[in-house]
Amino acid sequence: MKKSIKSIVSILAAIAVLVMVPAGNVLPVKAAEPVTYSIKYIGGSVNDWRFQPGSTFDDGGYHWSIYLLNQDLKDGDAVVIYPGEVTPNKELNLGTVKLGNLTIYQNAHAVVLTGGVKDCYVLAGSTSAINGNVTNAYLYDGTTCTFNNDVLDMTLYFNGAAPTSNLSCAGTVGHFKGVSNDNGRIHYEFYSISKGAFLIENGISLIPYEKCSPLPTEEYLQAAEAASVPATAAENNTSKDTSEYDKVPKTGDSSVYLWLFCASAFCFAGSRMLRKKTR
Repeated sequence: MKKSIKSIVSILAAIAVLVMVPAGNVLPVKAAEPVTYSIKYIGGSVNDWRFQPGSTFDDGGYHWSIYLLNQDLKDGDAVVIYPGEVTPNKELNLGTVKLGNLTIYQNAHAVVLTGGVKDCYVLAGSTSAINGNVTNAYLYDGTTCTFNNDVLDMTLYFNGAAPTSNLSCAGTVGHFKGVSNDNGRIHYEFYSISKGAFLIENGISLIPYEKCSPLPTEEYLQAAEAASVPATAAENNTSKDTSEYDKVPKTGDSSVYLWLFCASAFCFAGSRMLRKKTR
């Protein structure tokens, strides 16, 4: 008799689980979208870097401490640095996240600490030093910029007969070229530039020939391919109806765990009742 009652309870518990779990309980998962922040150095009594959400900095709007930004900043977010009221006297520390986009606006001055940057835009008239590995750097002539870590691809766009920028890199540079905005002419192009060897002064290349290659090297091609793998994989996953990622439970997916908890409680209560009856 005891075995029969136990079997009935087990069957009822199983049925309860099947009945209580609603069909189509899984909610669509949305990855956190990249957020853009604008940053400016404020002088006077503030005398510090301040930020606002959005791609433009409203001088008449309220601005917040960079300390608060570092609490919310995540991999893939974008940052635009605008020229401040005065020349900054301190670094802009953006923590260890890898930015999706970093833009140094025209005539801005900044020493920026990052965990890395995917796409870095340095506009004309700006003066900057950027810390963290950079995948793609796009510079516009008339700028002074130092990269303190490795850069995979760097392009300098210029007008007129020749560029005039001052550029340097303390790390390695996988590929660098200067391109004319007027006709697309390539002014100079180098590959696999050794660590600390990249130097452009007043638009003139001072890169030693023995420290670079005029043609793509296997080392550069492998690095470029490796850098493109994550993006390609992401595109492949989003093009499919299902993926391995979709099979993993995620926060907010459904109430299925609540139902399972209720079912387990039901089984526990049933077993307790059986014990009381057998005593």
